[in-house]
Amino acid sequence: MESWNVWLIVIALLILATNFVDIPYWVSRLFAKSKVKVLENKEEGFLEIVSLWYQLKNKCDEYHLTVASEKLDEVFPLLNKVIEDTDGKVS
Repeated sequence: MESWNVWLIVIALLILATNFVDIPYWVSRLFAKSKVKVLENKEEGFLEIVSLWYQLKNKCDEYHLTVASEKLDEVFPLLNKVIEDTDGKVS
């Protein structure tokens, strides 16, 4: 068999393989960076989540989104405690 026949067979097999193998998926897996963030300290991660919850709740209250604010209270009932600072303001 001549060398150009071998190359044609190899190309044909590659074309056939692309029908069965998801090439873009494997290429993206090779070049993609890991998107998983590993928390070194679980307590810091929890505090960050609580902080983000308060920020979201405050923004909902600021824009008078009462339904959204009430739903947040329903989803996170343990975070509903009102914290008062020394001035008597609700934070």
